[in-house]
Amino acid sequence: MQKLLNRFSLMTLLSVFLLFSCNNDDDNSLTSSNVSLVLTSKLSDDIQSAEILDMNYIFKELNTGKTTEKSINGTKELTIDLPTGTYEISVSGKINYELDGTKLTKNVTGYIASEAITLSDKTKSIQLFIKSEKSDLMIEEIFFTGTVTPEGKQYLGDRYFKIHNNSDDILYADGLLIIQSEFMTVEKQDYRPNIMATDFAAGSIIMLPGSGKEYPIKPGESIIIAEDAINHKEYNPNSIDLRNANFEIYDEEMDDVDNPSVKNTISIFSSMTMHNRGFTSYAIARLPEGMTVNQYISEYNYSYEYDFVYDGQTFPMSNDAYRVPNDWIIDAVNLSAKIGFQWIVTAPSLDTGWTYCSSNESDSARYGKSVRRKILSVSINGSQILVDTNNSTVDFIPQAKPSLFN
Repeated sequence: MQKLLNRFSLMTLLSVFLLFSCNNDDDNSLTSSNVSLVLTSKLSDDIQSAEILDMNYIFKELNTGKTTEKSINGTKELTIDLPTGTYEISVSGKINYELDGTKLTKNVTGYIASEAITLSDKTKSIQLFIKSEKSDLMIEEIFFTGTVTPEGKQYLGDRYFKIHNNSDDILYADGLLIIQSEFMTVEKQDYRPNIMATDFAAGSIIMLPGSGKEYPIKPGESIIIAEDAINHKEYNPNSIDLRNANFEIYDEEMDDVDNPSVKNTISIFSSMTMHNRGFTSYAIARLPEGMTVNQYISEYNYSYEYDFVYDGQTFPMSNDAYRVPNDWIIDAVNLSAKIGFQWIVTAPSLDTGWTYCSSNESDSARYGKSVRRKILSVSINGSQILVDTNNSTVDFIPQAKPSLFN
């Protein structure tokens, strides 16, 4: 009996020891997987004497979904302890700085979609961008590829633009211009005159109707501008129902579909036909207060020339389009193909990058995909705040599942 008790006591002590050892090992394992990281915020070279006023950082571990948030002020460096993993990093804040000798205070933002943090990492950096101060709408999504039928045939007409209110105020869709570029991102030419530094060359322009405050968009909400606002599932089961779109692109000079229950857009110049491989770029803008459409048409035409070279021969070319001053433009997105991209067709002040759905110009896998702007954060009331760095490579998810297909 005594031997049995001694054996029981010994086993109990051993179990406690093993449990304690395991717990200690677990604790050591958890501790050793944490990284003390210094994250440095970088600014562009033309910004001198920058002073960080405040910065708010959000780290989202992509595998677990766990979010870590930390704020700092007065320094470009954030020191933080994080478990190893792969993180989506977003930052927003305010800085004082000098630009060409002028002292300014501006809001800044930064975003990294995916950054691996390992035990060997000691420092990381994130690029900050001056945030646009235009409190207006932005392009959230462009579904330009169309779909395919069960028989494998191309189906168009179900394409759309999605426009988002990323501000804290009610904004109005009335009078918004949607502009398709005259030039293609897969064909770089020496256009004369080259107006890109001051204007966006427009190949087609449509305008949303309204007298000023007829079509409100609440903070965090979006509207849909459909190519054809019909139930496309009746013609293609692989498509979507767009009868609830807010606006419909309609051109009375063409054999176009018209849903009378959805407001039509107004054609300003040429027909808005979305390039289904994404070779053109898009912008949204507003006419200056007091300017009429007729005044715009009469004053902002753009005639240009270039030399088309083929098989060693040069062919002089010319064409007419319209120009939209960069100062009028609220947002711009450059599109292209992953293979074949040559240049962006906007000024860098509008967009410094580009996004895509096609891997190459004949990529049939592009159908049923869109480009969608990334989500930066969610506000207290549940509204989505979208990424906006004026860099479409950073801001958009390429080859995304269209939001209306969810």
